[in-house]
Amino acid sequence: MNDSCFPAIRQLARYEVWCNARVFDAAATLAQPQLFQPFPFGFRTIHATLFHVVEVFQLWSGCVGPTIEKPAVVPYDAKMPLAQLARWNGALSDAFLAAVDASHEAGLLHRDRRINQLFHLVTHGTHHRTQFITMLRLLGIDPPFEPGDFGGWSNPDK
Repeated sequence: MNDSCFPAIRQLARYEVWCNARVFDAAATLAQPQLFQPFPFGFRTIHATLFHVVEVFQLWSGCVGPTIEKPAVVPYDAKMPLAQLARWNGALSDAFLAAVDASHEAGLLHRDRRINQLFHLVTHGTHHRTQFITMLRLLGIDPPFEPGDFGGWSNPDK
């Protein structure tokens, strides 16, 4: 992979981590009934949607580092507190960014679908964050950011 592309790829990975952190910050302000309010799309509730995002983040971020590890799928746990989900997301985020850097430094990021998994995580996360933001809007709550606004996020002059 051309080294000149890596800063943009790293920035995209940082964006994914930033977006997920903002989602958990916003979800932390919700009342328990709002986390489990049923909606007629996606994973039906905010809690289930966020669990899915983190579970998939764990699954596919394990395929980005120098050593590819694909852990078992974690079954949905409706009883997992949001704070625990947020901590899980935070730990995975740190590991994901370290894995991206390590694979790049080892010259492996472009091999064995690592870069594909990184892009998959970003598109997957964007899809479900859009569902989360739609759920917030249906609850009458303004979203913490616009989903998929990488251009706005990455432009410090905006």
